[in-house]
Amino acid sequence: MSLTDAEAQAGPRRPAPPDPAVLAAVEAAVPGISRARVSDRLGRAHDASHYLLTPQAVLVPESAGQVAALMRAGLPLTFRSGGTSLSGQGVSEHLLVDTRRHFRGIEVLDGGSRVRVQPGAVLRQVNARLAAYGRRLGPDPASESACTIGGVVADNSSGMTCGTHANTYRTLESMVVVLPSGTVIDTGAPDADARLRALEPALAQGLERLRDRIRGNPESVRRIEAQFAIKNTMGYGLNSFLD
Repeated sequence: MSLTDAEAQAGPRRPAPPDPAVLAAVEAAVPGISRARVSDRLGRAHDASHYLLTPQAVLVPESAGQVAALMRAGLPLTFRSGGTSLSGQGVSEHLLVDTRRHFRGIEVLDGGSRVRVQPGAVLRQVNARLAAYGRRLGPDPASESACTIGGVVADNSSGMTCGTHANTYRTLESMVVVLPSGTVIDTGAPDADARLRALEPALAQGLERLRDRIRGNPESVRRIEAQFAIKNTMGYGLNSFLD
């Protein structure tokens, strides 16, 4: 589709201003977190895909607690870190949450056999830190020089060489997760299961029902085991209910 002469002379369209009510709700949830200048919004209007969506504001939280406050406010949030996706999940016309700027920590543990990483750390940076110990992370996506751990985990990235034994799911030991309700759970804590049942009973019960339904159906077990015996990082990880 070609532009008219008038459109061409006018240049790029200026994005519509953000909804003041939305910005007020953000400010009430976490004061000072919003970046709503046109330059901020246009700078995050695209990722590595062909989609172009201008957010109403870019939100820059500094902690899991601030992310939880945004969740509790019931705001329409899209999370973005490295922006290397080819599928458009790093752009939004609503509120875009930048999980890269303040979440870049890397802590090597146990002589390099484990590493604690925040979601904004670039995969290549993590592997560079581990190289001194003769180790690296399992997943090796082609975008490892730019993609971040948050996206790697969210997409269960694998890569060309890690097969089924070293994809993200097999590499991951635990996570600190912020649920849509704003509840924060450290899955590596000894009381993680009890905390989930106490704070999110409906979610915990639903997961247990789904687990029991799968395990109680031999045909479901057979199909899931067959599907995840080959390289497969798409869809829901129902194999986790069998491990």
